[in-house]
Amino acid sequence: MNARYIARSAFLILIIISIFFNSYYKFMTLNLFLAYVPFELCLLLHLFKPKFKFEWPLFIIFSLIFLFMVPNTLYMVTDLIHLNQFTFNFYRGLLLIEWAYFTFLVAAVLLALYLLILMFLEMEQFTHHIWLNRSIIGAMMFLNGLGIYIGRFLRLHSVYLINEPLRIFHEVWSSLSLTALCFVLLLVALQILLFSFAKGVRSAK
Repeated sequence: MNARYIARSAFLILIIISIFFNSYYKFMTLNLFLAYVPFELCLLLHLFKPKFKFEWPLFIIFSLIFLFMVPNTLYMVTDLIHLNQFTFNFYRGLLLIEWAYFTFLVAAVLLALYLLILMFLEMEQFTHHIWLNRSIIGAMMFLNGLGIYIGRFLRLHSVYLINEPLRIFHEVWSSLSLTALCFVLLLVALQILLFSFAKGVRSAK
């Protein structure tokens, strides 16, 4: 099956589970949707490649929307912290409901990582210039780390970019510190490792 259809099928299954069978992680429906949207935007980027000068403004706008939405995909990984809602007390015996939600949450995280890998691979072939493609991927990785910092620690949502962009820039600028930068770089390193694994698997075929 085509990689895109695997992603779409997995998303459809998980979003249905989240809507109809999810009692604990109510936030997952929105997070799954936000994690998936950048993937489809990424696939549409090729359609917006400018061939004439008058097409550049639309391409730039669409590219910025894509870049600002991308962090929502990796953000899903941080939802693993919500596993602390369950005790996983092995001495108490097997509680199937805990492991059902464990499976659901990990599956959502794996989907997000899969989507991220597909986007990196798509960007790797975006132009005829390898250096430019790698620069785009590097920018995506940094924005992912920064976006997660903004979402998790500053508690700012993507929608604020539309109705309160100045608030985001002000709060990010005022909260920048060496600790914040180290956090972003840790997530960049995690993404480099993830992408390296994906490239290794592809080369092993």
